[in-house]
Amino acid sequence: MNEQMDVAAVDEVFSGREQLTPAKPDREIITVPLDELYPFPGHPFRVMMDADMERLVTSIRNNGVLVPAIVRPRWQGGYEIIAGHRRKEASRLAGRPTMPVEVHREMDEDAATMAMIETNMKVRSKLLPSERAWAYRMMRDALIHRGVMQDDGKTTKQQIAEHFGESASNVTRMIRLTKLNRDLLDMVDSGKLKLGLAVQISFLDTEAQSWISDHLEQNGAFPSAAQIREIRELFDQGKLTQDAFTEVISQEQPAKQSAQQDDFVAAIRDEHFPNLTIEDVKEKLLELIEQYHHRKRMEM
Repeated sequence: MNEQMDVAAVDEVFSGREQLTPAKPDREIITVPLDELYPFPGHPFRVMMDADMERLVTSIRNNGVLVPAIVRPRWQGGYEIIAGHRRKEASRLAGRPTMPVEVHREMDEDAATMAMIETNMKVRSKLLPSERAWAYRMMRDALIHRGVMQDDGKTTKQQIAEHFGESASNVTRMIRLTKLNRDLLDMVDSGKLKLGLAVQISFLDTEAQSWISDHLEQNGAFPSAAQIREIRELFDQGKLTQDAFTEVISQEQPAKQSAQQDDFVAAIRDEHFPNLTIEDVKEKLLELIEQYHHRKRMEM
């Protein structure tokens, strides 16, 4: 992602009419030392040293920062970055001690949060599951804090889903991931832990999640989907203890019938989801099952 594309996205966020962020406040452009620029609190997006960053470093080394970062003053001193974390890091790597910033002096915390999320969601071509999960959660919390519980009968999750071209159910599932401990969330990012299973685990408390992490470390594998469902049922009933957890994990699992299972999933894919892979269809089925059990719990 080059700096020009960064600029277009920032302009769209701060000038577009159909957006969740409020109208643009008064602003000024100044040049500040890098050590006066601080990351946005809870900033969920990682600054990675990839090919895009290498190109940005080269551009800044040769030409400087062409487009100011978006910041707001901190009461402790210095400035909080709303958009421009990558530009700051690239400036540091390029050996430039200062960079231009556009200071927004009247932007409150909720507005800054929404602007930070919108900008990053627009400029980043790839997002880790954890980044998307925390972005949606922070956006939801900011909307709720501003009193935007519903708009035209739509919940905050539905508004976020429409704004970012997602389904409301997927926004809900992604936000659930923020309930995972750091180790498990990292495994979702790395692909070691599948999204559907991760969502189920997210309903467990931190102690039960640590048991799962310990089991993975000792055995090199996660509990099966069936075991996780049983563990969650015990947890929902208030009956999950470490002994009960160990008993479920120790149960011998029936022999896998992977060929038959894949044939079944393939038939569903061919009829209903022709553009998805087998693994994607399995994730979709887990999502539908989760929605079914959620409705059942709400009816109780």
